[in-house]
Amino acid sequence: MRKRSGVTALLAAALLLTGCAVHENEGKIAEASPGHGHEGDAGQSIRGSLDVSVLRGSEADYDFAPSPEALAGRRPIVAAGVVEGWQQGPVLETYKGGPLDYRVVLKVRVTDALKGVKGRTSMPANLAFVELDQGAVIRDDSLTPEKWKPERSVRDFAASIPPGTKVMIFPTERPAHEQKVLDEGERLPARARLMSVPPQGLVFEDPLLAQQKSGRSALVGGKEPLQVAGRSPWLEPKNMSELVDRLRSKGFSE
Repeated sequence: MRKRSGVTALLAAALLLTGCAVHENEGKIAEASPGHGHEGDAGQSIRGSLDVSVLRGSEADYDFAPSPEALAGRRPIVAAGVVEGWQQGPVLETYKGGPLDYRVVLKVRVTDALKGVKGRTSMPANLAFVELDQGAVIRDDSLTPEKWKPERSVRDFAASIPPGTKVMIFPTERPAHEQKVLDEGERLPARARLMSVPPQGLVFEDPLLAQQKSGRSALVGGKEPLQVAGRSPWLEPKNMSELVDRLRSKGFSE
């Protein structure tokens, strides 16, 4: 099944046309902001504490994996752990004289290695560094476009999805950037490499939802909602421990 999650506007073009900060998906911000809801297994809004809208500024076409085990079968690495922190990622050139493309890095401490983790030197001390889009920049006509700054800071990401949050990642080691790298960002440990995840490749456990006795899953998709239509195998596990156990029962274990 191929899922189309929406039409993605080019950031630079949108900035030049609107003259303001760009939110590429306001509907999803309303869905996941603090005080709003995440999409539950019945399509009803349920209140959570994480704000995954910071991860949903861009959209893409992709081959939808109907279950976590289906995605795990496609990916070289599968691991669960906790958010260790956030740091500034690379800054890339979009085009000559245009606004820059800022990246943020999610640092994950792996506690459950399910596939492709053991012996991987690019994850020293069981730390994974996942590169993500930092989102829109703020247009300032008093400055040239390459000096416009990101609307969301690293601190904003840490406040929205704080350290200690349980997470599962389905990453791969990131190939070299095609765009010109103007700033490498915060230094990584020796031998560590940046990783990337597909649209379904980040799953968090919302701590507030985990405390509720609603019977609904506390799992929340990072870049994309876990539910697409009707009941979803992604939401059958009620928490991260159950998701880890589910994948182990399907043969994903190291």
